[in-house]
Amino acid sequence: MPWIEDVELACGAYRFELSCWWHTRTWTKDVTVAETAMLVDEIVDQALAAAESSAVVLAPGQPPPDTTLQARRRPR
Repeated sequence: MPWIEDVELACGAYRFELSCWWHTRTWTKDVTVAETAMLVDEIVDQALAAAESSAVVLAPGQPPPDTTLQARRRPR
């Protein structure tokens, strides 16, 4: 899995190097500030959508469910 090293902002773009312990080679990538903002927006939108899809919506006036774990008795 690659990781990012040496991020710098130059001429309106983020320049970073990708490296991976499987490879001896590194890769350089430039991403503009606008592209970075768009990527961050997409990641946040996806995370919020995933959280909303797993959220429980209660009817008005309905108490929240009891989610505490109950101890179970061992059979004798």
